[in-house]
Amino acid sequence: MSEYIYAGPADIDRAIAFLVALDAEQRNALAVLEIDDAIQEAEGHYEKAVADPSYRPDDDFIARLSGYLAMADDRETP
Repeated sequence: MSEYIYAGPADIDRAIAFLVALDAEQRNALAVLEIDDAIQEAEGHYEKAVADPSYRPDDDFIARLSGYLAMADDRETP
């Protein structure tokens, strides 16, 4: 997703679903904690985006979101 453009809360929701599935498969405790932190961050942005349609997450989060969505795409179409 080199040219990713944030499209709203649906993108964040999809990333959360990917992260939850990844978390469920993970056996490494440190990785689980890192994924849990990513889920918590994404949920915070999701709640703000749902409450205010003009909300746009910061660029750092959008870069991470792009990565999560790229990994989700890779999983869906191996």
